[in-house]
Amino acid sequence: MFSSLNEDPEYLGSDTVFRPEFIHGITTEGERVTLKNCIRGSYSMSSSQGVGVTSSSYQAISLLSGAHFSEQINFDRFRVQFPLLTKWSGVTGVNYSGSVLEGGEVSAGDTFEITYEFPESIIAELDNAELKLIFNADFNMGRVGGVSIDEEVYFDIIPDSDQISYDDSINYSGTLQDFITLATGKEVQASMMLGRLERNEQPGYNDVEIMFSTSGDLKLPDSLHPLKANFVLADIVDDFSEVMNNWFEHYEELEPVYNLYFSVQYNSEMYLQNQLLSLTQAIETYHRREIGGQYLTDDEFEEFYDNLCESIPDRFDESFRDHLEQGTFKYANEYSLRKRLSQMVSEHENIFEELPMDIEATVNEIVNTRNYLTHYDESITPRADTDELHPLILRLRAILETVLLSNLGIPEDQMVERLQQRYSELTRS
Repeated sequence: MFSSLNEDPEYLGSDTVFRPEFIHGITTEGERVTLKNCIRGSYSMSSSQGVGVTSSSYQAISLLSGAHFSEQINFDRFRVQFPLLTKWSGVTGVNYSGSVLEGGEVSAGDTFEITYEFPESIIAELDNAELKLIFNADFNMGRVGGVSIDEEVYFDIIPDSDQISYDDSINYSGTLQDFITLATGKEVQASMMLGRLERNEQPGYNDVEIMFSTSGDLKLPDSLHPLKANFVLADIVDDFSEVMNNWFEHYEELEPVYNLYFSVQYNSEMYLQNQLLSLTQAIETYHRREIGGQYLTDDEFEEFYDNLCESIPDRFDESFRDHLEQGTFKYANEYSLRKRLSQMVSEHENIFEELPMDIEATVNEIVNTRNYLTHYDESITPRADTDELHPLILRLRAILETVLLSNLGIPEDQMVERLQQRYSELTRS
């Protein structure tokens, strides 16, 4: 490894910022590894018996275990797994039979049989790839002591073109991670990412594991109550392809909404004030992008805007004129947060009236609290104090999750059942 680094003219010198795209290595077990997007952290040179020795340390964005890459990284297919995915799917291939299941005392000659039938994969045809939800199992069988079956579920991405790039693979992983987080209502992160390369001389794949550096220990969830999730696989299995296409098709357009929503979901220690601000901004952005919200048509407002700007007295300071033209007047045609919230609550009234909290009655308090946290104007009342923010945050989450689930195509009756159960639990905690 060091000899190849030494060939780079920027390697020598502690004052040089050295950023190799790839560093190759071999583990003590003989596994090939590639460090990607590296930066040198330290560099030193010493001499022993007239021989110069250099040493350096590096940080890398990712590590690929199983191959050496020197240029563009492409895979034949990509596999990703998440915690809770098996529980979320609720699918098992285990079957039980035998006389002991009929009850009563067990005696010699009674039978108990376990069989396993691999479930069929569930497929969604996306724009540029096939998405497969694959069910698998590992078996451990000993002559004495028992048998264990460990079931696992993962997503496979099979590109329509020849290969899928590293960057596209990571993007798929992130998009699916957000999907499972929305579905389960719990923060998840990929527990396994594999780039799969077809073997040249025999069937099958050589797997390249992709790993990223993390700060601290990841606390991955390990339990999921089906009734506390926003939805599970059984809710969408008949429309799996449609739901997944809806998710991927809307993801880019609604990415700012998801970023704000998941910034709250992925950061349980975020201050309550920031949670409320992020969620109100997410709702406002969703409404603007999906629904709209203007008092006048663009042509009507353009004429009105010009008249407003012309009406500004010449004696006004230039910075004040800019404030009016690029701020107050420019956005005067857009709905306020209060109107946007009221419209969304009204549109989904059948759902919200079944939840264990009065959302419509708190719209004014939510808006005032958001305005206070933005401007810290003491005259804004009524508003929630810090110890009163949590109920408002739950209401904002319920609004946002409802519109996002509706966008996916989840039936209203299923949303009512799931959200009612989930928020009954959350309001008690």
